[in-house]
Amino acid sequence: MTSALGVVRFPHLRIVSRLKHSLLVAGQLLLCLSAMSGLLRAETDALRVEDTVEAREIAPGSSLRFSPNGTYLAYTVVRGHAESASLITKNVPWFAQGADVHVIDLTTNKEETITGGQHSNWAPVWSADGRQLAFLSDRDPDGETNLWVWDTKSRRVRKVSTISAKPGALEWTRDGRAVVFSALPRSPSSATILNDGLPQKQRTDTTAVRLYNSGPESDETARADPWNLDEYSTELVLADLSSAKTRVILRERVGSYELSPDGSRIAFTVAKRFEIAGSQQILFDLIVLTVASGERRIVVADVRLGPDGSGFSWSPDSRRLCLKAKDPNKNIYYLVADVAQLDVLTMSGPIQPSSIQEGKVPLWDASGRIIYFVHDGELWRGDAIQGVAHVLARIAGRHIVELVPRWPDQLQVFDQRSALVVTHDDEGKQDGVYAVNLSTGESARMTEQGRCYTCVLGEESVVVSQGAQRIAFVAEDAAHSPEVWMSGPGFKDLRQLTHLNPQFDPHSMGKARLIDWLSDDGERLHGALLLPPNYRPGERYPLVTYIYGGASLSNRFDRFGLAGAGPLNMQLLATRGYAVLLPDAPQHLRTPMLDLAKTILPGVSKSIELGIADADRVAVVGHSYGGYSALCLIVQTARFKAAISIAGTSDLLGLYGEMQDDGSAYGIALAEDGQGAMGGAPWVRRDSFIENSPFFYFDRIQTPLLIIQGSDDKAVAPFLGDQIFVALRRLGKEAAYAKYPREGHSPAQEWSYANQVDLSYRMIRWLDSHLKTPSLHSDKANRGDERLGIIGFRFRRALPLE
Repeated sequence: MTSALGVVRFPHLRIVSRLKHSLLVAGQLLLCLSAMSGLLRAETDALRVEDTVEAREIAPGSSLRFSPNGTYLAYTVVRGHAESASLITKNVPWFAQGADVHVIDLTTNKEETITGGQHSNWAPVWSADGRQLAFLSDRDPDGETNLWVWDTKSRRVRKVSTISAKPGALEWTRDGRAVVFSALPRSPSSATILNDGLPQKQRTDTTAVRLYNSGPESDETARADPWNLDEYSTELVLADLSSAKTRVILRERVGSYELSPDGSRIAFTVAKRFEIAGSQQILFDLIVLTVASGERRIVVADVRLGPDGSGFSWSPDSRRLCLKAKDPNKNIYYLVADVAQLDVLTMSGPIQPSSIQEGKVPLWDASGRIIYFVHDGELWRGDAIQGVAHVLARIAGRHIVELVPRWPDQLQVFDQRSALVVTHDDEGKQDGVYAVNLSTGESARMTEQGRCYTCVLGEESVVVSQGAQRIAFVAEDAAHSPEVWMSGPGFKDLRQLTHLNPQFDPHSMGKARLIDWLSDDGERLHGALLLPPNYRPGERYPLVTYIYGGASLSNRFDRFGLAGAGPLNMQLLATRGYAVLLPDAPQHLRTPMLDLAKTILPGVSKSIELGIADADRVAVVGHSYGGYSALCLIVQTARFKAAISIAGTSDLLGLYGEMQDDGSAYGIALAEDGQGAMGGAPWVRRDSFIENSPFFYFDRIQTPLLIIQGSDDKAVAPFLGDQIFVALRRLGKEAAYAKYPREGHSPAQEWSYANQVDLSYRMIRWLDSHLKTPSLHSDKANRGDERLGIIGFRFRRALPLE
């Protein structure tokens, strides 16, 4: 009765109860619809993988070149991997694969692709009269790289030498009649030689064997160097355009070379040997050759230079050379050499090594007596006669990183009193250009707009026309791809000259912000945090942490997509609703693995504390040493719900023992004194090698791992990727292994278009499946692994978190 009375007397209770239930269901449905709408909106706005991989870009490591009369600007553009993947040629550098030389007529603003969108073309250099533009190209049907010239009047290109050229600088003689270039050494025989010295063509019944020797009496020790110095073997060739004749000037293991301003001499460095076994430091000789007589004189012997042997410059009168070198403690000093008398004067030093980027080549004033150079963020002035140098200028809150030159090797001076310098703001992570008074050292800001000017070209990122009426540079930021810009004196009338990737225009890109935190040791660190385009304060997002041990990745704050090009452009993730963190991760001798946890994990925690990252949806990704770094983290913490290691290693002992066919062993120097930071060989630092190899802690992993490896990787041997998967499979951990046949170390630089696209979608699917609802674009990635030639492995077993 009570029950009946309850129903009769209080029917509103059941109605209210049903109403609440209906409202709850409706609310949940609305939330689902809202979430689906947000996901659909995010996926609709998502940057297409294909558009990113196909993106055209200013060729990294190339240059901007004004013609001497200021009429034209030449630059090099990579057409995009979709078009260049089939053009890969052995003697074409990675940054020039599928590149074209472009010329803009600055009087008409008309742009012309002088190389016609075919093959690979790069290294444009103007003749002294501005009528011809020399460049390198493999456009001939035989695929060989040769010297070509474009004529401004006929508007045609022609091959001027049949000699196979090497990637490297081109130098016009002063009269504009000839070009000096690097060529491949021509062997006396076309027969392939085996190790025993017998021509292969004469062998019909013997095995092919490569023999290596070691021991006290063996010369094989040199071949355990990080790389083979025979790679420097070069013929310097002078090609006379008027007579169509060529002449070999010298044959040496040339690092860098430079023609004197008067054209009478060539200065060049010769790679002699590595300083000590297991070192990456090469000892060079600086030699001057008189072109007419062939006379050679060693100016400086056994000097420590960078791997390319550069860092020297001619005085305007061709009498002196200034050389930037290092001492055994890596301190910097400058030498001035009188070429005629062979007097060598130490102008400054030793100066403590710089911790920041700085210009390589010292620049001269017009008199040939004063030298300007950048060191540790300051502008220095040196006297080449007296042999003294001092700091000329500092800019508060900025590091000076580069001087703006006037070709050749001179400092560009404005109004006979000021020079332009490129700066970097380490707090704001932006580049700028300042004018410095060369008498007082006072400075004034010319431009600083939250962009990076040095991310693409590196050296000579800002160039000035003769007469200083035009200034050109490449600019980019996290949301805008690199483009060529130009201005008048004083950075007035600024305008964008190129528009390389209109396919990006419809997309809203993620914007970057800087965050900071304290490491576990109390060191203040920074991170570049890329937010989704539709970021709303208070809403938490899945976070991908892109890492590289030992690097200050916050300095990539103004680089388009932060991490890199193609598959590593982090806008691919930001436009799909991810936040991406690039943290600083300093490391110390013999504790790199622990240092990664001490520096990166507090940065992840800070992203969560700020209300941006979802603590339950955090992943870690790294390439190369970054792949090693990712493995180091997931053996120390269960914070990450997914991980991706691209071309990474888990075993420093295995890295130490990898060897190339020519006997070179890159891992030795890397582990002992390089990134590995072990400070010695395994038999000296055995415990450190083991303690910093995540392989020995794989039983602790609770994070699903995607392993990526190219089967032709020359930096991280493919067996090191195999080792990771085999161990995790043995332990029953969740892992997937994608091994790409015939691909090298760097996906963005070396891989085919199809495999770059597949890698991008594969990474997105992996992150989506572990951090959020699978991507609506995932079906586009369901391309048959067999059709793409990918060897895929997968082992999955759900393990409870401890």
